[in-house]
This record gives sequence, C-alpha cells and structure tokens, in this order.
Amino acid sequence: MKIQLVFAPPRERARYEVLSENLWPPLGVLYLASSVRKKIPEVQVKVTDGCQLGYAATLAQIQEFRPQILGISFYTTTANGAICLAREIKRTLPTTVVVMGGPHATALPSDTLRESKADVVLVGEGESSFPQLVQRVMENGGNGSVRLWEKIAGACYYSEDTERPIRQNPPAKFVARLDDIAFPAWDLVDFHNYKGWYLSKQSPEAPILSSRGCPFCCTFCSNAVWKSSNPAWRHRSACNVVDEIELLHRVHGINEFFDQADEFNTSVNVAMEICHEIKRRKMPITWKAQLRARPFTEDLAKAMAEAGCWYVHLGVESGNQETLDGVGKKTTLQEVESTCRWLCKYNIRVLALFMIYNAGEKDGKLFFEDTKKSENTLEYAHRLVKKGLINYISWSVTTPYPGSKLYDIGLRHQLITPALLKDWEAWQTTELFPMKLPGVHRRNQGTLKRKGEWLRAKCLLKNGNFKYKDFFFLVKRGMHVLFSSGEN
Repeated sequence: MKIQLVFAPPRERARYEVLSENLWPPLGVLYLASSVRKKIPEVQVKVTDGCQLGYAATLAQIQEFRPQILGISFYTTTANGAICLAREIKRTLPTTVVVMGGPHATALPSDTLRESKADVVLVGEGESSFPQLVQRVMENGGNGSVRLWEKIAGACYYSEDTERPIRQNPPAKFVARLDDIAFPAWDLVDFHNYKGWYLSKQSPEAPILSSRGCPFCCTFCSNAVWKSSNPAWRHRSACNVVDEIELLHRVHGINEFFDQADEFNTSVNVAMEICHEIKRRKMPITWKAQLRARPFTEDLAKAMAEAGCWYVHLGVESGNQETLDGVGKKTTLQEVESTCRWLCKYNIRVLALFMIYNAGEKDGKLFFEDTKKSENTLEYAHRLVKKGLINYISWSVTTPYPGSKLYDIGLRHQLITPALLKDWEAWQTTELFPMKLPGVHRRNQGTLKRKGEWLRAKCLLKNGNFKYKDFFFLVKRGMHVLFSSGEN
C-alpha cells in the first residue's frame, strides 16, 4: 500500500517567508511515517514538505504518486492550502482515502471535515490512531468506509445518521512512554534543503523533541494536540533523547540541534539528566532549547552550558506582572531576571519572547493590554537589554489561534474580524493584528510593532551569530512588518 504524508503548504506562497518554511523538516509527519513503518513494515511511505514545494508542486507530486492513503497535517496558517489540496485530491483521485490531522484539525475537526471533503479527520496524537486506520483500510481492500472510522479513536467523520451527520470519537489516549515511539523517519528527508534557525553556531541543524505537552494552561497557547488527552506532559528518557542526537550526528552529519519541546525545564531533574548524558558521550555538538522562567536553577544553567547549549528561547511574554497573572503564565518578572542572570553567567545567549496586546478574561469580563501597557513591555525589554540580561528579542502580536482559550474569548467578545475566520492564511501574512481591541487604534499598534522590531534588529546586529546567507531572509521579515503594520 502506498501512503503519502504531506505537511500542507499555504494556498498562496507567502511573499515575505513569514511561515518559517525552509528552516526545519516537519517533525509531525516524520513521526507518523516512522510509526506506520514500525507497525506495518510492508507499506510504502512518502513524505512531502509542502511548505518547501509550494501548493502547485505539492498537488502535482500527490497526483503523480497516486497514494491509496493521503495524510495531510497542517497549522492554522496553512489551513487554506490543506483544505484545497484535500478537495482537489478527492476530485481527481476519488478512491484515495484522505485523512486530515494536526493542530488546526484537532482544534476544529468538524469544520475541517466539512470544508475539506476529506474522508476522516484524526484528532490528537496520531502515532497510534493513524497506523490503526492504515491497517483497517488495508484489511478493507484499500477502501474507506464509515464502519472503519467508528472504531478508530479520535476519528471525526460523516455518519449515516441524518440527525447526527458528523460523529466525533473520543481522542486516542496518549502513548504513555515516549521511548516506545520510533524516531522520526529522518531518511525520508534531505537535510540540505533546510537552513535551520537563523541564529546558529554550527550547521547543518535538526529539530528534536525531548518531551511533549505542557502542564501549564496559558490563555494564548494553541497546541490543541497536546491538550487532547492526559497526562499533560510526558518526557523521553535522557538515553533515548541522546541516542537520537547521536544517530543524527553520526549518520546524517548534524552538528547543531534545537529542542522544540514547549519548555526544556518543565522538570529540572529530567533536564539535568539529558545534559549529563550529552556531556558523558563527548559529542562535538551544540544545541538550543526553549525555557520557562520557572522552574530554573543555577546548576541547570551550568549543566546546559557544559553539555553544549549556547542559546535559548525564554518565554517572557509581557513586562506587566498583572498580565502574566491574568493569562495564567505563572511566572514573575523577578524570576525572569533571575533566570537570565544564571544563563548570562554561563554564556548562554537568551532570546526573550515578547507578545504585545495580550488579552484574557476575568470573571467573564474581557481584560487586555492597551497601547500604554504594551509600551511598558517594550520599556521592560529595553531594560533587560541594557542590563545585559538578554541578547535578542522576539516581538510578536498576541494571536487567538484556534485551540487556545484566547480563541474562545475572542469569539465571545467579538474581537476577531469575521473575514479572518475564513481566510486562515491572512493570520500570519497580511493581518498582523487579528484582534480588534476596544479603543486600541491600528496606527498606534503599527508604531509599537515597528519600534519593537527596531530593537530586535539592533540586538541582532550587536550580538551576531546569524548566518550571513540568511541576511535576505531577515530583510524580508522586516519588510513584512513595515508594509503590514500601517493603518487599514
């Protein structure tokens, strides 16, 4: 049986490369590919990175390969492309079983099913449910049917019941022991096609996931896949993580790694074990990770540095403590600065992640950062830079993506422009400010966005470590902000 797994492209190629295409191979579909091959070794699996190819080339590749099962994984910002692909394949290859999945499909399964004309949507983590679906289709002679989907956890599909035309099965239980999941099917991608994060010490680079999920519930978080079951957070063993790093280094020549787990330090003990295992094996690698301000210790900073970590993303979000409390961040500005001091002491560079115009709900009432409060965040970022506590910043606008509490809040308080609920790609390409906050003017938002981006550029020029071949990528990002943040 021929199976094709596609990381969906946008319908229209983004003018300014704002979707971060070409940075890393798509981990989600590579994990699915390895899971299917492990459980059903006789299948033929092809992986297609649509974000690299673009819509037309992706469609042509699917039609040429003619898979019996097509899996399409996608984010909100590529939902238009995913939906169009599914509809076109069902029109031109009607016997192909089309399966939709990923964060957006998990957040809005019924809408995805209706709009895409797919056979089935799989909600949640797919390493157990997708191979089960493949096995059932194979046993049914390569054909899909309602009776097959009825027994698959997480399946959303059309039933034969006119009163309940769309059925949604309970999501699949998470794989409790992540070490049991096969490494991503790295042999199905060419690392030379990916340039990695624009800040690096070595190349080539690959992404890894040391854990899945997050035990916290920030209002803005939209990772619906990790919220579909329990436990909220699971981790791999240190040996399993470093086995994958060693494989990638030895077989594929990867020299730098970016751990894209939501936060490396959810458990300080687990993080320490990974650091010790990397150091024990004495591999000439460097790596990067994502952190929360809490929990964190000086010992962990020291262990990370000794294991080759040189750079982290630190989720700060806001310079207003009342905002952090309101959105459920469960960190303090004092903890942010303490963590930065320890990282700085051990020469680990920090990119602080900031969001402006945060919003939430308290006792059913909307609260949000106006321009003055968002300016406080910019002033806080300036102070951290001047103190030498951070090296780089990210300066994004809070966005109510489907799957987050903020999305539901935005719908309740009519903050999201109705047109954006149909044009998902606009969320990251043409509309920088998807929430229309009461009394907040677009001109002021645009001015503040540009001020923050100017600080971001100054930090980049001062601290370096960006690859000169990515200079035009950075310029394009800046042009996007310049032309998309003016008045409507």
